[in-house]
Amino acid sequence: MNIVKVLRNSELTHGLTDSEIEALSGLFHSRHIARDETIFKEGEPSEELYIIAKGRVSVVIYSTAQAGEREKIATLRDNELFGEFSLIDSSPRSASVTADENTDLIFVDNVAFHRHLAANEHCGYLIMRNIAKILTGKLRKTNFELRNAIL
Repeated sequence: MNIVKVLRNSELTHGLTDSEIEALSGLFHSRHIARDETIFKEGEPSEELYIIAKGRVSVVIYSTAQAGEREKIATLRDNELFGEFSLIDSSPRSASVTADENTDLIFVDNVAFHRHLAANEHCGYLIMRNIAKILTGKLRKTNFELRNAIL
C-alpha cells in the first residue's frame, strides 16, 4: 500500500506540500482488516488516528434506549478518517468501528503524530485546521440528522 498516495487523497493533508506529506508518511503504518473485524471498541483507550485507504467501516455506539444494543451512526469509505477525537482530547473511544468489508487502513500513533506536528508548525497548523473542518462537517451532518428526526 502506498501511504504517501493515501495521505495525498485525504482531507487531513489538504494544503501540505509533497515534502511535508512524505515526511508525515514515515509515521504511518498500514493494516488490513478482514470483513466484520472490530478495529476498536467504544470505551477503549484512544491511541491512533486511521485513514481508510480502501474499504468501508461502520461506526456504532451503545444504545441509550435499549441496554446492550448498538446503533450505527455512520458509514465511512475510502479516504475518510476516524479516531480524530483522540488527537484532540485523548479520551477513551466514543464509538466502536467495525469493517463492513475487507478494508485497508493507514494509521498513526497519536504521541508520534503530536511530536511531529509540534516540530513542524506549518504542517501542524494545517493538519489541525483540516481536522477542525472535518469535525465541523461531521457535527453539521449530525445536527441536520437530529433536526430531521425531531421534525
